[in-house]
Amino acid sequence: MQDKGLKPGSREWNAVLVACSKASETSAAVQIFRRMVEQGEKPTIVSYGALLSALEKGKLYDEAFRVFEHMVKVGVEPNLYAYTIMASICIGQGKVKMVDSIIQEMVASGIEPTVVTYNAIISGCARNGSGSMAYEWFLRMKVQNISPNAITYEMLIEAVAKDGKPRLAYDLYSRARTEGLNLSSKAYDAVIRSSQAYDATIDLNVLGPRPPEKKKRVQIRKNLS
Repeated sequence: MQDKGLKPGSREWNAVLVACSKASETSAAVQIFRRMVEQGEKPTIVSYGALLSALEKGKLYDEAFRVFEHMVKVGVEPNLYAYTIMASICIGQGKVKMVDSIIQEMVASGIEPTVVTYNAIISGCARNGSGSMAYEWFLRMKVQNISPNAITYEMLIEAVAKDGKPRLAYDLYSRARTEGLNLSSKAYDAVIRSSQAYDATIDLNVLGPRPPEKKKRVQIRKNLS
């Protein structure tokens, strides 16, 4: 566009930023954001959200904090997507109190956490090998009357199974089936492996047949902006 003398607008810049974020092209996203600002285009919450997502995927957590703080400083109000990314980053670094602060700030600003927010937090706990903490957030989610989905259960089951809690993994799998959710074969296998590793007695009839394998696909967090 620029080669033809056309000036891209906010929509075009954001489209490129989102594409870079989805492709986990962190460096490209940072460069595009800088060029956007240099060209005199004012970043929107979509711009900041895409950049934050790219920085998270690139594990550039300190930079993500600086971007978030700058975003707020210039008057761009965080949305659910931006808050969720920051909660994911904080829990991934083991900063539980900061996650609490983010949730409180969300609610105070009129934005209610969703299942996606809690899934991001539970996923971060799972990556850190903290099944107990993942389960605590699951309970908090239930207290807030937010219904878990299949992704919630799958991540949580794998986390508690690896954390040496085979019975809890089994109970969670059974509960998900009772709620009519279809879990993956990965979650099923996690329950079986954990029960065998820790000599836990489980009823395979309750688990039901092993789910069929799902085709591998890249899961991308939906832009909630």
